Amino acid sequence: MLHLILFQFVPLWGWLMAFKDYNIGLSLWDAKWVGLKHFKALLEHDDFIKDLRNNFAMNTMQLVAGTVTAIGLAVILSELRSKSFVRIVQTMTYLPHFVSMVVVANIFVMLLSPDDGLINTLLIKMGIIDKGIFFFGKPTWFWVLHTIIITWKGFGWSAILYLAAISGIDPSLYDAAQVDGASRWQRVTFIILPSIMPTVILLLILGIGNLVTGGFESQFLLGNVINAEYSEVISILALRLGLNGGDFSFGTAVGIFNSVVSMTLVLIVNSIARRYQANLF
Repeated sequence: MLHLILFQFVPLWGWLMAFKDYNIGLSLWDAKWVGLKHFKALLEHDDFIKDLRNNFAMNTMQLVAGTVTAIGLAVILSELRSKSFVRIVQTMTYLPHFVSMVVVANIFVMLLSPDDGLINTLLIKMGIIDKGIFFFGKPTWFWVLHTIIITWKGFGWSAILYLAAISGIDPSLYDAAQVDGASRWQRVTFIILPSIMPTVILLLILGIGNLVTGGFESQFLLGNVINAEYSEVISILALRLGLNGGDFSFGTAVGIFNSVVSMTLVLIVNSIARRYQANLF
């Protein structure tokens, strides 16, 4: 609670910057009050709609792909009988979670390099392509590439939560299903998935809050000038204009916008989930 107060609530006084024309060297209290000027500038910015679209598209794709793959991995591991093999697979799949995004980005940039990248080299030797493809030079491919990379990095870690939920299922349900002659797929469909659905909904509600705020490091590291139309997100716009451009008030306004939209989305989804007795609060 102390950590939460010091690093999440105390700095909120800095939100005043978004409603003033602040410059370095000037006291925040002495800066001129301009009201919603910077929020208006954000909404009218030429790149705002494009960056907001990229935020929602990439984070939605990441949320769906990450949830489906994590549940799939958890179900498969729960059905395997060799515990030693399960531990090996678990270790191999959740290790990428602990690898820095900087390292992960560099690995995939090298793997997908058009000159001597492993992927292009294999495709050329197999006769599928004649020359290397600059994957990150294809703007319309960026959303898919980003989703694959982020999903690979995090689905093993997310699967741990679903495995924990699966382990809490009453074993008598499996025994009853076996007596009734249920197949393995029927056990998954009628026992495992319905039993872990509250956990799935809970994590989805939490994930909905990141549809706007989520996304900066991976897009910043994997994006370039060529694919900027599909890789730049709201946070990168705040960095480009707020920090690099010295407009700190504008950057703060972007942060407030992200927070308000994220909280609104969480409240809406939670109110919908409440109808099905699966709400977070």
